[in-house]
Amino acid sequence: MKKMSSLQKLRLFVQIAFVIFVIYVSVGHYLVENNPELNLFGVASLHTLCPYGGVVNLYTFFSTGDYVSKLHQSVFIMLFALLGLLLFSGASFCGWICPLGSVQEWFGKLGKTIFKKKYNKVPVKLDKILSYLKYIVLAIIIIQTARTSKLIFEPYDPYYNLFNIWTDEIAITGYISVLLTLGLSLFVERPFCRYACPLGAINGLFNSFSIFNIKRKKETCIDCGLCDKACPVGIVVSNKNALNSPQCIRCMKCVEACPVNDSEKLTLQVRPILSKPEKSKKILNKWTYSFIVLFIFLGVILFANVTGNFITERIKTYEDINDIRGSSTIQEIIDHYPISKEELYKSFGIPRTIITTAKLKDLSEMMGLDEELEIVSPESIRTFMGYIDKPILEFVNYLGKDINEIEELKSIDGIENMTVRDIIKKTKPGFIAYLISGYWPEQEAAIEITEESINNSVTDEHETTEFIVKGKTTLKEIKDNIDDFDAFLKNFNISENEDLNIALKDLAEKYNIYMGDIKTYIEEHIK
Repeated sequence: MKKMSSLQKLRLFVQIAFVIFVIYVSVGHYLVENNPELNLFGVASLHTLCPYGGVVNLYTFFSTGDYVSKLHQSVFIMLFALLGLLLFSGASFCGWICPLGSVQEWFGKLGKTIFKKKYNKVPVKLDKILSYLKYIVLAIIIIQTARTSKLIFEPYDPYYNLFNIWTDEIAITGYISVLLTLGLSLFVERPFCRYACPLGAINGLFNSFSIFNIKRKKETCIDCGLCDKACPVGIVVSNKNALNSPQCIRCMKCVEACPVNDSEKLTLQVRPILSKPEKSKKILNKWTYSFIVLFIFLGVILFANVTGNFITERIKTYEDINDIRGSSTIQEIIDHYPISKEELYKSFGIPRTIITTAKLKDLSEMMGLDEELEIVSPESIRTFMGYIDKPILEFVNYLGKDINEIEELKSIDGIENMTVRDIIKKTKPGFIAYLISGYWPEQEAAIEITEESINNSVTDEHETTEFIVKGKTTLKEIKDNIDDFDAFLKNFNISENEDLNIALKDLAEKYNIYMGDIKTYIEEHIK
């Protein structure tokens, strides 16, 4: 086995450091979100630590002055750091820093060990065709994000889902994207980076006009082809005068593989963009290049932290069923989705003794149910909410069941015209949970009620019923509970003549307002 060079050891160290950091951030964020009393340094949502968040947020920010849901000021700091890096060195972020790229590369090493010479053998024409897919992905994401002000890529993003895969907070599409990415990495070097990554699509474009580029001196090249073999993304380096291919990730493997890099020959080196290798001796030492890459990216972020501008706090948002998570409370589901407390409790057989501040991930334990059966789980509630106003026949079909074999449904007249919500009223408590999981939750198995738990329930219910902003909360209720109603209207650009009886969910849709923003505003201005 060929010995790893000192520079590649440094690159590996940097890659490992960033992967460990992202894992720490992801785990820490989850722990803090579920245990607010914890005080962990530097934790944030993964969305705020990806430069691509700044890209997709540009239109929303300049058109509305706001951020795409789940994003905050830090995404622009990350984008600024990335831009500095791209202008200096091209797509070095991909080869040195990106955690997903690193994980794919490590899986690739395993694939190379297993498949040896068959590894990474993508036909040239097919490789060229597939390389355009990432630009299509980029265009779709930017257009749809600008149109909806939502992170539409989240359910399919292998980066976000890989580093959250140990939680119950990702959709089934997230598992699929991670399995595909890692699985294909065993056969092809960095498949997602090369063919689907929207950030990689942008980064690669800068390889053509970055201040420094990898250039080949034709006069001293001995056509040994070692640089071609060293390139992990299949670039034929020996045919290039400069490595401006969008596929190049600036890993420096080709530079180190070149045997003609002694004295004045220096065939393959990092040079200024305007220099001509055959006439100029100007080069940038590979070590200097590597340290400047790290300094630019980390320096911008460190400066933003020191000056207090790296804001990563996020407000929980609920825009579709994928935002329902284990850390969500019953109350949050009631507030943000078209369902009442009575409907939710009856659907899953939740005992009335369980208060609405309970988190979804705790429900099975509180009800004395086997968690592995997923009778009452975030996933089952997501499934239910996705079909609540759709025909019961469609729901049953989705679950892969035959309605004629379900005793509780066979006796209901006119069932073919009923929705899932209609069925809730005609069946006994827990039926929806049974329909999804095949098991019926027994209310008698609920958590034992002690004097202490009763006191806690009273306290929690009092705290959450002072003034809870719900989808059905009216504008008049908001007016009665905040200190300056006119300032509220002005802050959210709501007409002074708006009907005071309008429900907040209708108001939010009409004025494109986020519930989380309103809740935060009210908390800060409540009487």
